[in-house]
Amino acid sequence: MITHTTLMDDEDLGGPDEPPGPHVLVMSPDAFSSVRLPTSGTVNVGRSSKCAIRIEDPLASREHARLHVSAVEGGLALSIEDLGSANGTRVRDVVIPPGQLAPFVPGDAIAIGSTVLMVQQHRPAVGTRRLWSHAYFETRLTDECERALGAGASFAMARVRLTGTAPWTRVLPILVRTIPLPHLFAAYGPLDYEILFLETQPNEVKRQVELLASELRVAGLESRHGVAWYPRDGRSTDALLARGNALLRPTAAVSEAVVSPQVGMERLRALAKRAAASNISVLVLGETGVGKDVLAREIHRLSSRSGPLVVLNCAGLAETLIETELFGHEKGAFTGAARAKVGLLEAGNGGTVFLDEVGEMPLSLQPRLLRAIEAREVLPVGAVKPRPIDVRFIAATNRDLEAEVARETFRRDLFFRLNGITLTIPPLRERKDEIAALAETFVADVCRESGRESLPTISAEAMGYILDYDWPGNIRELKNVIERALVLCDGDEITPQFLPLDKMSDISPASLRLEESGAGQMRVAEAASWSGISAD
Repeated sequence: MITHTTLMDDEDLGGPDEPPGPHVLVMSPDAFSSVRLPTSGTVNVGRSSKCAIRIEDPLASREHARLHVSAVEGGLALSIEDLGSANGTRVRDVVIPPGQLAPFVPGDAIAIGSTVLMVQQHRPAVGTRRLWSHAYFETRLTDECERALGAGASFAMARVRLTGTAPWTRVLPILVRTIPLPHLFAAYGPLDYEILFLETQPNEVKRQVELLASELRVAGLESRHGVAWYPRDGRSTDALLARGNALLRPTAAVSEAVVSPQVGMERLRALAKRAAASNISVLVLGETGVGKDVLAREIHRLSSRSGPLVVLNCAGLAETLIETELFGHEKGAFTGAARAKVGLLEAGNGGTVFLDEVGEMPLSLQPRLLRAIEAREVLPVGAVKPRPIDVRFIAATNRDLEAEVARETFRRDLFFRLNGITLTIPPLRERKDEIAALAETFVADVCRESGRESLPTISAEAMGYILDYDWPGNIRELKNVIERALVLCDGDEITPQFLPLDKMSDISPASLRLEESGAGQMRVAEAASWSGISAD
């Protein structure tokens, strides 16, 4: 049931500079706008371009209803008339008879299909903002990764998870108010949202996320948030989504999965176990998302080294930061170095140093890393005396390092030092026999992490889609898909409707971009079921 209290407070969107006068808030599961209301007269509502309040709702008739406004002492007299619509008009969740005037007051909810109208005083006029679909969000996120790669830029995406009851009619106005253009937001699930922050500095992203959390709390909505940055937390759509999802978990776990124990991986696991028993350097190769970091952690776990596993993502930091992160620095070594810092190589004494995305390491830093590996000592920035280290090196990359050596973008001697033994993880499309077991493992893992007691099964039809898909994002993409399916599914079976069939079927990326013209909004029937509005 939709009531005034489930929508918003009286001052929810007010602005100090807004001129007096009523506005109609038009809220659908995929868009939000406000329309100025005259102080007297009539205003038609419907899908027709002739209507002053036009709503893009397939459950609305072309001329669906008419608002009647008249000035009376102390305010306005408001009523609405259904113009013989096919699916009816609801005021305070009650269907009104066609052709009769139904009085209402500001703050009452008027439902037309999956769209809600509400008259409010002193409303700011805003442009239309859309709550995009997850498929459209993924496409935009992929585009932004490509743009940032070419421009050497960074950007952020955030995941938001609400707890308890949180109707979209309460959440959408808050998103509109706190997340300004050009940023965009999308629906990840009934209680989950995602935000793409474009061309924004870290302190501004932090401010906006904190503001969003504060506004949600004021509205009585508790939430958790996770922010992933390109390239620090990942350089692909799947990596960023996985990081954002991981930050929402109470334990903030970041590993993606165990390496599959199926036949196709037995030889690799055996080699990894043998490598773990020695101090030989290991180079892990494979496409993005196959689980290179998971294998590195497994090698460290199986080893006899008692020290920590320290990780450096070589693609996620600027050159100067990589240098200080790896080697450390002395107090006063450069402007802002107010205290000495121990580098990762020294902090990992007795343990393992994992150089993720080592193929992205700047060429200028490679000689220093080579010396550290050969001499087993480091020289912090600003220091005059080297310090001994006792670490084991594991490096990972999705690049062809031999080709990089030929292009002279990666040092040959460093490549040989890192390549004591090479472990290549095959892509998931070459391990079809493992996909079903991995999917079921992820269902169990996600349910355990979220405290969900019942484990939904995956229907035969849904598993057919999962097995037929090529999984270009590999294990990471598979886990993302399963995790979102569990967000959407509150029953005992995961069926195809909870899978991203728009990308798992034979649909080209170009067709996804058509969503910007409107198809990228959430399906109305799905959104209506989330919000509790009946599809008359």
